[in-house]
Amino acid sequence: MDPVATNSGAAADMSNGKTWFHFEERGVFWGMRLILATYGLLGRAVCLCLVNAVVLYYWLSHGKARAASTNYLQRIAQHPNSTVVADRRTSLRHFMQFGAAVVDKFAAWRGDITFEQVHIPDRSPLERILDTGRGGVLIGAHLGNMDVCRAMSQMRDDIRLNVLVHTRHAEKFNRLLGEISDNVNLALIQVSELSPATAILLQQRVDAGELVVIMGDRVPLSGGQRTVPAPFLGEPAPFPQGPFILASLLKCPVLTLFCTREKNHFQIEFRPLADRIILPRRDRDTAMAGYIQDYAAQLEAQCLRYPLQWFNFYDFWHQDTL
Repeated sequence: MDPVATNSGAAADMSNGKTWFHFEERGVFWGMRLILATYGLLGRAVCLCLVNAVVLYYWLSHGKARAASTNYLQRIAQHPNSTVVADRRTSLRHFMQFGAAVVDKFAAWRGDITFEQVHIPDRSPLERILDTGRGGVLIGAHLGNMDVCRAMSQMRDDIRLNVLVHTRHAEKFNRLLGEISDNVNLALIQVSELSPATAILLQQRVDAGELVVIMGDRVPLSGGQRTVPAPFLGEPAPFPQGPFILASLLKCPVLTLFCTREKNHFQIEFRPLADRIILPRRDRDTAMAGYIQDYAAQLEAQCLRYPLQWFNFYDFWHQDTL
């Protein structure tokens, strides 16, 4: 759902002090405009060719991103039931899946992906929240295509999504979305740090019955001191505390949210994480670790089911944050 971070494919350059965030800000907005124009004028097939050419160049020229992809695929391949072969060909397929997800992103923005193309196995976790009249927090991941969740607004008239993004271009993306879609049920909110003003704004929106969407699989911009290690595909990896701290402040139910492609349709899954995240002072670290481990376990299960649809092309495990 994050126009940049959801499927950015950004490689972190930790040796030079550059993270995924710094890479994403290089001309992303105007690149989005160009590809979106291509999609609108020439259609999906031509747009996919353009995107795949860019993705191929990136795969060939960015060794660290390629190595990160292979490292991730090796972890998947080690699972007993996996059929993945962690070679260069599979890595390229991994990147090309990302390219297809980018094109799906634009289709979702234009409203070309309708609710009829979306399968939701179990709506009840979300509907229970909405039926209370208050909102909740949905913790997603850079897996599949969160932008397709825009179609959720066709599920019920009372669905309003507030998506927290790390890009400084949030206002521009909101304007761009307004140019190509009349869907007013989605707002992007730029947030690099959780300020009191942001917390108050989000509390107001949750109280009004709206949903807050935040990604749970990216380290914070401030670095690793605000992460918690959790088992993930065979080794502890750093997960951000921020989404869970935010959810505890908002005092509302929390679900995980995953949206993946299944051939010609998309699947959206809601899973309960907590009726309310409680972080007591005495056992705060232990409680935090429990919630994050539950989230990491759900993400791992999704990665094993859809191994080529997790799009974090940077070294997720061996960062300086651990």
